[in-house]
Amino acid sequence: MRKHALVLAALAVGLAVPAAAPAADPVAAVKADAAKLQADAKTSHDALIADAQKLEADAAAAKGGTKEAAKAAIKADLVQLKADAAAARTQFKADREQLKTDLHAAKQVSGARAELKPVLQSTRQAVRQLRADVKAELQKARQAVKDLRASFKH
Repeated sequence: MRKHALVLAALAVGLAVPAAAPAADPVAAVKADAAKLQADAKTSHDALIADAQKLEADAAAAKGGTKEAAKAAIKADLVQLKADAAAARTQFKADREQLKTDLHAAKQVSGARAELKPVLQSTRQAVRQLRADVKAELQKARQAVKDLRASFKH
């Protein structure tokens, strides 16, 4: 009975070590952080694009109505857009800090720079493209709101 307990304990330790080994690999941690950053950026991108498009559509639909009705129509959209943008900034900042921390540890590993350079470049490029898409969509929404405001001045 005692031998079985020792064998089971040895197996448990033996199985736990390989599972913990990738977590101890700083290069793998940086790659995982980069993938998480990209995934979170895509999620935020999708949410912000949807919010901006809804705001733009509601602003266009509110033209020709009263000022109070227009405010009521777009207020909820603005609140949602601001909340999603704040959440995206918070998540993005946390992901970047984690990536910086793990990258600092990975720089101590021989050959890590060469291995991580293409991963970090593709992540940077993907995030820049997602941010540019969001920026363009937000600009359209801002213009729709400006047009709505201008329609009340006449």
